Amino acid sequence: MEVFHAIMMTGSVTSAAKSLNITQPAATKILRHSEDQLKFRLFHRIKGRLVPTDDALAILPDVERVFQEMRAVHQSLDDVRNARRGSLSIVAIPTLGQVALPRAIAQFARERPEVPVSFEIRAKRYVMQSVATQRAEVGFAFLTPTHSGVETRPLGSGRLVCIVRRDHRLADRTSVTATDLAGESFITFSKDQGLRPLVESALVNSRIQFSGQIETGWVSTAWSLVDNGIGISLVDSFSQLDRLYPNVVAIPFLPELPVQADILIPRAKPLSRIARHFVDLASKVLSEEHGKAPAESPPP
Repeated sequence: MEVFHAIMMTGSVTSAAKSLNITQPAATKILRHSEDQLKFRLFHRIKGRLVPTDDALAILPDVERVFQEMRAVHQSLDDVRNARRGSLSIVAIPTLGQVALPRAIAQFARERPEVPVSFEIRAKRYVMQSVATQRAEVGFAFLTPTHSGVETRPLGSGRLVCIVRRDHRLADRTSVTATDLAGESFITFSKDQGLRPLVESALVNSRIQFSGQIETGWVSTAWSLVDNGIGISLVDSFSQLDRLYPNVVAIPFLPELPVQADILIPRAKPLSRIARHFVDLASKVLSEEHGKAPAESPPP
């Protein structure tokens, strides 16, 4: 069939053999064997040229349709091989989903415009549930608790930072410690917010007194409250909401308290090629923002 199709497309056995990367005698032998098997001639041999018979012209549309389908199959295989076929569903906590991951998604969309992407920003409990039940293929969170249906892998490492308004007395500092926060109105987090234990550990031995405290369940709310001059807060370095709140600056907190960002995948299902590619992009974005080497890519 390949030889017949090639001859019909090129007009000669020599050209057909060249297109198929075989010798001309081999192509001639295959053609003769095919005609013997079919019990009818495909070509008339007139003055050294091959002229298609009526039978050859009759079967050509069906043969061409087979080759079109084969080209489609090869294209599908190539798309899968190069992560251009399929879809990607992502769910992330707000801290990672508001700035860092959109940058990775933007790059992914430029590289894989034909791959549909679903992206949700949810609380950590929902992120873990979505991944465990395979509603989402990959999730992103930090300070992630263990879950029987979720496998957790490191994505990147950040740290605790102090956020203050640009007109605050600490705004020009290159770093701050717990004692520097004494007398300030402090914005802390509710008990179900993952950062609360880390913030408490940063302050537990300092015995400092705050002029007042406000509790919130969202890191983004802490940024907004600081932007409005209500107080200061300790947050993770991943949030980076200074683009939304340009009047707020983030200052490294000492001693350094690391915050580990995690990739969450269903324990019963390995990452697809598309998802692995996106995880590589997300890891690269986070490493560039924090000046550290990317985390090792997840295994297939």
